[in-house]
Amino acid sequence: MIKAIKNFPEEKNSRMKQSLDNHFFLWIFVILAITLSLTASIFISEGIWFIVVAAVAMIAAILLLFTHPFTGVVLWLLIMPFVSVLPKADLIYWMVYRFLPPFLLFLAIFSRTIKVRLHPNARMGPPELTMIILVVYGLVSILFSTADTLLALVRFADRMILPFCMYLVIRLLAPREREFKQLKWVALFIAISQSLIGFMSWFAPQVLPDIWHYLNGARTTGSLKDPNLYALMLTFSAIILVHAAVNEKSTLKRLIFFLVIGISALFAFLSLERASWLGGFFITIGLVILFPKTMIKLLIVCSIVAVILGAGLLSAHVSLSINRFGDANPVYDRLVVFDAMAQMFSERPLLGWGYESLDQHIQPFYRRVGEAYISSRMVTSHNTYMTVLTELGLVGFIFYMFPVVWWFVLSIRVWGRIPKEGFWNRPLLGSLWLIMIFNFTVCNFFDMRWFGIGLVLWWMVLGLIANFVYPYLKGRQLLPAIQQEPDYL
Repeated sequence: MIKAIKNFPEEKNSRMKQSLDNHFFLWIFVILAITLSLTASIFISEGIWFIVVAAVAMIAAILLLFTHPFTGVVLWLLIMPFVSVLPKADLIYWMVYRFLPPFLLFLAIFSRTIKVRLHPNARMGPPELTMIILVVYGLVSILFSTADTLLALVRFADRMILPFCMYLVIRLLAPREREFKQLKWVALFIAISQSLIGFMSWFAPQVLPDIWHYLNGARTTGSLKDPNLYALMLTFSAIILVHAAVNEKSTLKRLIFFLVIGISALFAFLSLERASWLGGFFITIGLVILFPKTMIKLLIVCSIVAVILGAGLLSAHVSLSINRFGDANPVYDRLVVFDAMAQMFSERPLLGWGYESLDQHIQPFYRRVGEAYISSRMVTSHNTYMTVLTELGLVGFIFYMFPVVWWFVLSIRVWGRIPKEGFWNRPLLGSLWLIMIFNFTVCNFFDMRWFGIGLVLWWMVLGLIANFVYPYLKGRQLLPAIQQEPDYL
């Protein structure tokens, strides 16, 4: 009783403050509504009604994102694979890829500042600090060592700053179980749509837009223009669906998930990229370790189906796979380019040659490596991490990889504290790391800097891992993101 009396003034002040905040935001919305109504009437009277429609749609989207910011992450995943065929593709790319992540970051910070809802603690630490340092370091590198400064700044923003924004968005939003489960439906849509586009590219390419005809008859790229990126998106979806299937109570949904997983695996194989095959081998082993009973059954069924299809409908594709596996020319190119970058690194190991300067300096370093050589043509990097090491030196490479190493070490440290059962379990954390392993494997044979989707996906998944691991660190209290769904204020 005495304690309640003592706390009464504090509770009263809290309610008064909340009431003032509510009145403040109410007046803001009233003023905005009146202003927008007057503006809309002017535009309509002038016959420019389409601006009003676009403005209303944009306002509705912004209000949706204010109340449910994680919806922005979902929209990003749904729109980006198809942005190339949407009307006003360049404008949509700007809005979704370049504008949406910073806007979501603003919303995440704003949401925490005004306490729209309860948020689990997401204190920033060494990983985030190194990312800030890397941004500053990269900008200095561009200003002092890059010929086309403006182009380099745009590409640096696309490849570093925007992916970092998405990582911070995930960290600050700290998706809970309800929001995390939205990813399984996103993954289902990506897997089905990309598998269908992959199928049509082989058997009915004429029905697809011309821009999706890239590498038709040679590789499978779906709507993503590159077979490695295509395999990455399918693998991301399949791994999310494996965890969803194991935790799904509905038998019908589980069967659908497993069917889509098998189809995704097939078309990831039909990307005909050796890096994807190697990554697929690694994650298959990982999934068997995480979900032994489920994966062994699934592998037996998939193996039987693969033998039947390989002897019939996909016999030509099997021949292409064998030829692709034995083709040494791409390997020779990669050997020469890798050797050239190694020479460049040894010449300037600490600070590198400057961001976006690799292609300006690499050709003089081409030389014969065994039977491999490049005579006169320009061949760029096929290794994401060697590109970072060459351009930004050991300093930039350490900053770039530190967040991944940090959360990997902490994942190992807290593994024993994470429950084996339930939704937030060890297999879920392991599944997220399998996505990272596949991405890492592919990026060692392919330069992901040309495909921002893959870069953002890398940092997005790392943000999910960080939010998963953080509450289990020693001395941390289990937070609402793991324990239960917190109530809205």
